[in-house]
Amino acid sequence: MSVLNGIMTFVEKVVAPVAAKVSTQRHINAIKDGFVATMPFLIVGSLLLVLAFPPPGDNFFLNGWHSLVEMIGRDNILTPFQISMGIFSVYAAFGIGFSLAEAYKLRPVNTGLLSLFTFLLAAAPIQSVEGIGGMIPAAYLGGTGAFTAIMAGLFVPELQRFLRDKNISLKLPEAVPEKIAASFDLLIPIAILAVLVPGLNAILAGSDLTIPSAVMELFMPLVSASDSFLACLLAVVMIQLLWFAGIHGSAVVVTGILGPILLVNLGMNQDALAAGLEIPKIFVNPLLDFFVFVGGAGGTWGLVVLMMRSKATHLNVIGKMSIIPGSFNINEPVIFGTPIVMNPNYFIPWMLSPMINTCIVWVAFKTEFVSKIIALPPWTMPAPIGAVIATNSGTAAILVGVCVLVSMVVFYPFFKVHEKQLLIEEQANIEDAPNSEPVKA
Repeated sequence: MSVLNGIMTFVEKVVAPVAAKVSTQRHINAIKDGFVATMPFLIVGSLLLVLAFPPPGDNFFLNGWHSLVEMIGRDNILTPFQISMGIFSVYAAFGIGFSLAEAYKLRPVNTGLLSLFTFLLAAAPIQSVEGIGGMIPAAYLGGTGAFTAIMAGLFVPELQRFLRDKNISLKLPEAVPEKIAASFDLLIPIAILAVLVPGLNAILAGSDLTIPSAVMELFMPLVSASDSFLACLLAVVMIQLLWFAGIHGSAVVVTGILGPILLVNLGMNQDALAAGLEIPKIFVNPLLDFFVFVGGAGGTWGLVVLMMRSKATHLNVIGKMSIIPGSFNINEPVIFGTPIVMNPNYFIPWMLSPMINTCIVWVAFKTEFVSKIIALPPWTMPAPIGAVIATNSGTAAILVGVCVLVSMVVFYPFFKVHEKQLLIEEQANIEDAPNSEPVKA
């Protein structure tokens, strides 16, 4: 128990305070909010991509699916995908700039538009095409432009804040309406960026680079390292430790820190699918949402099933209350109601179960028992359905079932110890009840 107490103390005194600071840091929050704002576009685009590429097979359902795609036309189905997932960095640049502007009390819409302007200037300069007049290249408007969108969304508000603090702006008469004056406040930063960004692109052109390609070269080792078993396992461990301390681990680790990288991985997979190439990446959000964490962080759906059959009233009630939200990957009732947070009885299975499932899931993807992830369903979708849609693979449902069984087996002995403790307490309360003195009025 001394080792366990040491771990709990470390989590409480070291991990939790650091995570709390990270979760409230304005730049990380701006990135998180910017990418969260793109989620509806990513979800719809991903589902359309799945529809456009039915899995191979010869049965009534799949033959009908292929016929439907042929009738509608794959290009027609993929058009909304290209305008959503295909250019999601455009939306992210605006969202990140908007969010950070709110933190700095700048004008969010103006700052968001200026961030978008900067991103497009860097990532999609218009190219002259004979007979057309001009064309915007789309190579870096999707996942591969995510890091450039982050830089644009963070740099622009910082530039505006600097100009505001140094009182560098156009002075207009007081009679000018406020909204018109606000629009004129953008003239100086636009002029700076209109010189700075194309100038930097011109310098990089000497090395056959652009700003987004140079940024991708810079971050590529990080992207490559992120798609490894150790990176995935480390992310799972950090999520579990933070949740055990009562901090939303997924929001800090996945949404706040890994979010852009995982979206780049998803974009690479979707680009490969659309080009008919081998899908490269394993570590994408749905790997955690629908396989490792069935029922929510910790993979607690199996534990909830055990609780529903418990003889202990407390656990039985928590199980029945948690089964429906848990089916949609919402497990706060079981985490805080059991409780699991800072409860030594559950620390070992809480950490061990997702780690074992991570190993199983990684092997399943690596051996191609399950096809790699190509879509981003809503994380609240029931695990078997979300897993099948995310991978476009029926074997994904089998893998989900295996992960649930593993969680049940790992949690079972610790659950029985807790149940026994509660049964003793409940029996003691029953025995003490007749002997208690009536309360005097």
